[in-house]
Amino acid sequence: MRSYLIIILIGLVAGFIGSLPLLRAKADKYAILGAFVLYFMMPYIIFHMQIPNVQWWLKGAVISLALVLPLVIVIKKSAFTMLLMAVVVGAFITFLGHYLL
Repeated sequence: MRSYLIIILIGLVAGFIGSLPLLRAKADKYAILGAFVLYFMMPYIIFHMQIPNVQWWLKGAVISLALVLPLVIVIKKSAFTMLLMAVVVGAFITFLGHYLL
C-alpha cells in the first residue's frame, strides 16, 4: 500500500512538471489535461514494466519518450519541448522510484 501511495505522489509531481510547458505555450485545455493524465499514470507504467538490456536509470526516459509520442503528434506547437520534458520527467520518475521504493 505504501508503494502505491508513493507512485501516486510521484505521478502528481510529474503531472504538474510535465504540463508546465504546455501552460506556458498557452495550449488547449484538453491538451494540458491529456499531458497531466499521461504523466500522472507514467510512474505506474515505468515501475511495472521490464525492458531487457536497459539500465534502471535509462528505463524511465525510454518509456516516457515512447508514451509521449502520440501527444507530440497532436500538439505540434511545442513538440521539441514535449520530447525534452518526457526524457527529463521520465528520468526524474525513475530516480525517485529507485531511491524511494
